[in-house]
Amino acid sequence: MKSRLLLAALCLFGITARAQTKPATTTPPAVVSLIEGITDKQFMPDTAFVALSKQDEAQLAREPVANWGLAQESGGNMTYYNLVIGTLSYQLVITRPPKSAYPIATLLRYSTPKSKPEPLARGTLRPVEAGKPK
Repeated sequence: MKSRLLLAALCLFGITARAQTKPATTTPPAVVSLIEGITDKQFMPDTAFVALSKQDEAQLAREPVANWGLAQESGGNMTYYNLVIGTLSYQLVITRPPKSAYPIATLLRYSTPKSKPEPLARGTLRPVEAGKPK
């Protein structure tokens, strides 16, 4: 009886461990190159969100960096860039946390002008290495 109880407990732990490890979503190369093109820094994604659709990928890859708005500062520790396509808009927010060596970039999407922002990608911005081409 004890062995069955122990076996059931081990199976339960195995199932919960498998449920917690879900496949990692990666940030598409088009989004990484877009952020690097806007900021002139190396983007190291640390979080990818499921909200990024194939339509977003295609639209962001199609739009040249020149269509993004100029950098606007807010409060000294935050800079943001905007891209508006019809009622859909994207915003790249760059913040510098007080105790961090590198700034953090977050790409947001607004489906309508009054909707809440949906995060698409997040990561750190590092200086471009001298030997590495863009």
